[in-house]
Amino acid sequence: MNSSARILQLLLVLVLQLLACRAEFYSSTSGLEQLFRTEIVLLDELQNYVDEITQHAEALQSEIDAIRVEHLSAMDSIGSYLNNPVNAFRLIKRLHSDWETFESSVKGDTSRADYLEAMAELRENLSYPSQDDFVGSAIALTRLQQTYQLDVAELASGMLNGVKYGTAMSWQDCFVLGQHLYALRDYNHTVPWLQQSMQLLGEQSYGEESASLDFMEAVVGYHQQMGDHENALNLVNHVLAIEPEQRRHLDETRTQLEDLITDGVKQGLLHTTARRPGDYHSSREFRMYEQVCRGELAPSPAAQRHLRCRLQRSLFGYAPFKLEELHADPPVVQLHDMVSQRESLFLQNAARPRIQRSTVYNQASSDATAAAFRTSQGASFNYSRYRTTQRLSQHVADLSGLDMDYAENLQIANYGIGGHYEPHWDSFPEHHVYHEDDRHGNRLATAIYYLSDVEAGGGTAFPFLPLLVTPERGSLLFWYNLHPSGDQDYRTKHAACPVLQGSKWIANVWIRERNQDRVRPCDLQRNHLISLRFKNFD
Repeated sequence: MNSSARILQLLLVLVLQLLACRAEFYSSTSGLEQLFRTEIVLLDELQNYVDEITQHAEALQSEIDAIRVEHLSAMDSIGSYLNNPVNAFRLIKRLHSDWETFESSVKGDTSRADYLEAMAELRENLSYPSQDDFVGSAIALTRLQQTYQLDVAELASGMLNGVKYGTAMSWQDCFVLGQHLYALRDYNHTVPWLQQSMQLLGEQSYGEESASLDFMEAVVGYHQQMGDHENALNLVNHVLAIEPEQRRHLDETRTQLEDLITDGVKQGLLHTTARRPGDYHSSREFRMYEQVCRGELAPSPAAQRHLRCRLQRSLFGYAPFKLEELHADPPVVQLHDMVSQRESLFLQNAARPRIQRSTVYNQASSDATAAAFRTSQGASFNYSRYRTTQRLSQHVADLSGLDMDYAENLQIANYGIGGHYEPHWDSFPEHHVYHEDDRHGNRLATAIYYLSDVEAGGGTAFPFLPLLVTPERGSLLFWYNLHPSGDQDYRTKHAACPVLQGSKWIANVWIRERNQDRVRPCDLQRNHLISLRFKNFD
């Protein structure tokens, strides 16, 4: 067997071995730095072993060199490297599947004992991604692909919205992603990733070797089962063009596929697996949300004509606020230069050791639980904890006049790979069951401090207004969730668009109703009809 064939076989093993590991990192970019440090240690340990052996060196060294090149490209800005969803997926994929294969490859060598012992110790003490991380990072890439209508070939090449951010994905990366999406029954996204994988494999120096053609032939089966006859036929024709005599058994497959295409037969998993009735992701509302995230749906010039930027007088006698009106009814405003860069970094660093997976209110159990439609991690702080958190409270009180004694704890959040929060209301529904010791009423108002800029994506979207607010470090976004009558204002449904590139840090402020009547007295007449049609939209 020649060396290139041996390398191909090793690569195929890397692709097909998926391992279960231990922690969750994908829901926060902050945690990815631990994974990066893990890979640095593992890489050094593996290098020590490779230096001692003379056998198997070529295959192992080729993998080491590839990862070294990627690490060198990240050295200028590790944060920027890790904020790229493609780089994050590749990092998680390597730690999730590749490194166990490296361990396995040395089991037949007499010098493997020390290496395996060291790796076992490291596995107990270092951070590793879990199966949930692997699944979450794969789903995040498809979420970005769908929300921002990204071309798979560009995304795989490291291009995000026409900008080259990072290293290209290999054919193995694309195949693992497609294979996993197939297991998740997301067949519409499986097809382009398998197609991209086979295209990249065919471009390799070993792309026409028998082992590669065997792999392509196996992928034909995926396309056949999904009912993707065109891609199946393209692969069959490609394989037969290279080895027509050795692959004569594919002639019958080609004829069958040609007949299916000619007759227009629609069969297979793509055609038999439909979304459940009432699936929110197929709704008009969700499509509007994605359009707002892409900037395709925005307020009309007529709606914006009367909006102004002005200096807002401080109630406490401080310097006036730089206030920008973003929407008139309901009023949504953004205040600029509210938090300094030093304060933003302080809050991020204070939250890092404490952040945990963000949760949402579960109506069925009246408890807070993690949910796939909100991928972030957060930490809560009492406003009295630090001088900086005290200032955040004072700013909101100064702007709104509301009593911050009846605000929930400050929540600092960091969004992970493709991190998002699908459309939701901050206010509680009419049938909300309050805990016995919760007598502060509904969430009257929301304020969001943006603690970082975001290079691409990550905006706050209001599908019904329709309005997209781009994160701007140091600014504060503010709106009321309730009508003056105390009814929910359903127009304020909002979402966090997926983060395409960068790290998004925010601080959420939720102010409850109690003792706010002096600033916002309750109307005697209900005035909620204007927003009622958005309660059960679509």
